[in-house]
Amino acid sequence: MWDRISNKLLTLGGLLLLGLFLHGNLQAFPEYTSRENAIRLADVLDKGFFRGSRITSVFVKNRGEDEYYLQAILDDGSSRLWTLDSIHNWSKNDDLILSGNRALIFPIAGSTEFDILYKNEFYRMVLQASAYLKTFGPHDPMEGKNILLAIRKFRIIDFGEEGSYSTDEMGHRYRYVLELENGIREFLTYPDAYRLVQKRAFSNPSDGQVVHRRPYQVRELGEVARHLEDELHNIWSFGVEVIFDRPVDLVSSQFGYQIVEQNLRDPETGKRRNQFFVNVIFPNTIKNRDVPGFRNLDYLSYVELVTDVEHQMRVMLRAQVNPEVLELPPHVEVTDRNSVIVHFFSVTDQSIARREDFLQSQSGMTMAGALISPDGPQTPFELEYLKAVELIRSAQRQPDTHLKVETYLGAIEALRKSSMQAENDAQITQALKQRDVLLKVLPEMIISNSQMTILALQQSGQQVTEDNRKQLQSQLNFARKHAVTEDQLQKIESLLNILK
Repeated sequence: MWDRISNKLLTLGGLLLLGLFLHGNLQAFPEYTSRENAIRLADVLDKGFFRGSRITSVFVKNRGEDEYYLQAILDDGSSRLWTLDSIHNWSKNDDLILSGNRALIFPIAGSTEFDILYKNEFYRMVLQASAYLKTFGPHDPMEGKNILLAIRKFRIIDFGEEGSYSTDEMGHRYRYVLELENGIREFLTYPDAYRLVQKRAFSNPSDGQVVHRRPYQVRELGEVARHLEDELHNIWSFGVEVIFDRPVDLVSSQFGYQIVEQNLRDPETGKRRNQFFVNVIFPNTIKNRDVPGFRNLDYLSYVELVTDVEHQMRVMLRAQVNPEVLELPPHVEVTDRNSVIVHFFSVTDQSIARREDFLQSQSGMTMAGALISPDGPQTPFELEYLKAVELIRSAQRQPDTHLKVETYLGAIEALRKSSMQAENDAQITQALKQRDVLLKVLPEMIISNSQMTILALQQSGQQVTEDNRKQLQSQLNFARKHAVTEDQLQKIESLLNILK
């Protein structure tokens, strides 16, 4: 037994050493660069300072084809051989200072390609700006999303003050503090400043742009009852309404969500076990009072609002969930009544039980803007396609089944016309996909509508009018053409016989 344990420990130790070795290799910076890059770098370093000594001249040297490094002569008469990995390390602190108040930047991890941060230009840019476009970075569930925040002040971190020698995970020293009006403090390194300049993150927004100056405060949570969200796919929805102190000027795309697994103590049994949680993230938001949640809400448990302790001015709507039940991502809706509704979905149509299928089938309605020019519908395709989208939305809100069917049939006709006017593959593909979604559900809907109409007339002792007869027959003939099961065909034939 001890032999087996020893072997396992040796194997584990070997794997750890191998992992550390590979990690070190992946993190290693190249020692040499190309001739062109070395010439450019020599010109940039010339007349700068190295550990207090002026660099009087820099020469390019090589040890082989396309393996170049530098030789620097300092004003104390010493000569130094500099490889690129050393220059990269010195650029992170103040061992190497460029002339002209510039900073050397290696913007691509593991690459010797470099660029320059012109600090004076950066200062002018940030000091003249009134707003900062904050973009959430890697390893953040909000990665890629952004929000425009008002700037309170910008300052340089003085040497000797607390935090002046702190560095980021790559070893770059923090140089600046950007304080925002909502209370967030951004600590910036030279590479951070360089990236913000490249992204034009500092601006003076026009009057129409939304600039966030103070965080939203959560007041309470409300329950949104379960209801049918999409009858085409038999998707049900329920949700949580988060009520704030004032109107919310965020859009749905600025919220994030994640599913996390944690080993926690079960509140009912007291035993530790792996549990899954869904977190819906609210930016520029704080919770400064107790906000009661819900013990159970449909398939969610322990629904509560918690402060995001890892990020400034953020809260999370958190709930325990079985990840296999969460087939579709939650959807955030910003209302006009000081609140945000987080919708959760329950899928019973297993033919679209994958998130990608649902999003693809819904893209005709929720992503219509991707097929229509920013200036509004102009081409024949855009006009007909938008008409179809509006008809589909109208049908889903229509309580009368007979009118609902007629509206869907009108949407199919508009989709047919739009496909005939398509100008590229993306347009015709989308039009036909949306048509196929309707064709899949309409036969059963038409059968149900005809059965209810005939039954209602028979129970009231009325006869089917000629107009109603022709309309029902037209619908049933359409359903017969697109029926997919033998049972549907038999029901259609029976209803047509009744209507003769």
